[in-house]
Order: sequence, then structure tokens, then C-alpha cells
Amino acid sequence: MTDRESWDLAVAAVAGEFAALSPSRRALLAELTLAATACKKELNAVVTAVSAAEICAACGGGCCETGKYHVTVVDLLVYLVEGKELFTPRYDQGMCPYLGAQGCLMAPAYRPYNCVTFNCERVERLLMQAEKERLASLERELRSLYGRFEELCGNRFMGGLLMNCERDLIGERGSILRAGEQ
Repeated sequence: MTDRESWDLAVAAVAGEFAALSPSRRALLAELTLAATACKKELNAVVTAVSAAEICAACGGGCCETGKYHVTVVDLLVYLVEGKELFTPRYDQGMCPYLGAQGCLMAPAYRPYNCVTFNCERVERLLMQAEKERLASLERELRSLYGRFEELCGNRFMGGLLMNCERDLIGERGSILRAGEQ
């Protein structure tokens, strides 16, 4: 199975499972996605203050070369909860499939955990100690939120959507969310 076929299978499975959830379970996931996107926005605000976007644009995405496993079920849930159209990954370009001609296909609040918590040395050198501490605090908060998603759904998500597809759908566990009324 190609990466694109795995992506399509996983997206369809998660969308179907999400749609089948009870309204109360969807509301819990919506609450968590709101908290996760708010945390990601704060992480982005800290690095935006030191012009990280310009550094990233000049670099051309060196840290993005191997991102195919970065998008997680949690990231997909944000799109589903908000009813936003999902981007189309580009697995044919030899870099992160979530990069387009203008950079990342996702707005900062929708980017994967790995993408919003990593800062290269060039960005890191521009941060004051208080900013570094704020980033560390926000990273712990975001990791905790991802843990709450995993707890709610009874599955691990940090490995990425494609890994969930391989393990849970192709591996015959049958579902990814597993968020029935527990």
C-alpha cells in the first residue's frame, strides 16, 4: 500500500468513526481540539516574536525533510471538529509531504506536535530564557492534551496517522478512534 493509499484509508476511517460518535463524545473531542489549537497558537506566537517564519523561509524547510509521520489523528480531528477542508499531502516530492510551494500546507494552529514544538538552533539562539521556559511549559501542556486524546480514545496517536493506519486498520484492530462510550 502506498503512503497516499494509507493516508486516504486512515482519513476515511477516522472521519467515519468520528461521525459515528455520540454527541457527548464528539463534544469532549471538540473541547480538547480547541485547547490544542489554542496551545499551538501560543507556541507559534512565541517564535513569531523572534521572526522564526523568516528564518524558516530562508532555510527552505530543512527540519521538514522527514515529516511523513508527523500528522497525527489528533491533527486530523481538529479539521473534522472544525469542518475544515483537509489539505492533500504530496508524497511525490521527496520532502515532507505537508510542504507546498508556499511552505507548510497547515496553518500554525493545525500543525503537528513535532512541527510546533521543534525550534532549530537559529531560532533557539534568538529566544530569551523566559521565552524558552514559556515554550517548555506550552510543550508540556500540549503533550498532556495529546495524552488526554489518547486516554479518551484508548489508542496511541503520537506516532502519526500513517502509523495508526498500519497498526490499527491494516493490522486488523478495526478502528483508530476506539472512542466508544467507555
